[in-house]
Amino acid sequence: MGVEELRRAISGCKLLALDTMVFSYHLSNHPRYAPLTSAVLKAIESNQIAGLITTVTLAEVLTAPAQAGDRRAMWEYELYLTHFPNLRIVPLDVALARETALVQAATGLRTPDAIQVAAAQLAGADAIVTNDRRWAGRVTEPTLVMLEEYAQAG
Repeated sequence: MGVEELRRAISGCKLLALDTMVFSYHLSNHPRYAPLTSAVLKAIESNQIAGLITTVTLAEVLTAPAQAGDRRAMWEYELYLTHFPNLRIVPLDVALARETALVQAATGLRTPDAIQVAAAQLAGADAIVTNDRRWAGRVTEPTLVMLEEYAQAG
């Protein structure tokens, strides 16, 4: 598998939810996953697919530079995410909290993960791009697109 197979897998999607690791891999230029995250983000940026994240993703992406005391990097990452074309950021509100509780009760996922899944479900996302193996077998809607399945052996 590879980038082309991933492009084909997401090509039929209208709305794609992105787990935090998409940005973690992309921003760190991860040697195994950055080519895949680039393909996903280019599809969103070029308006082939709409993208969705939650404020949980924003908080998680900002954590590493916060721990390093790098406020400039925090600001740059925040600008990157909040101004990314065709990417909607969903805040945690009452409806999402309720759906999160239902997802967590049904799947046993940790709260941050359940928030991501619940947001995708409420928004009607066609798929969630992740690499979190804990979701496999627990999350059936929307479809999981696991980056590892498309990673090239290196």
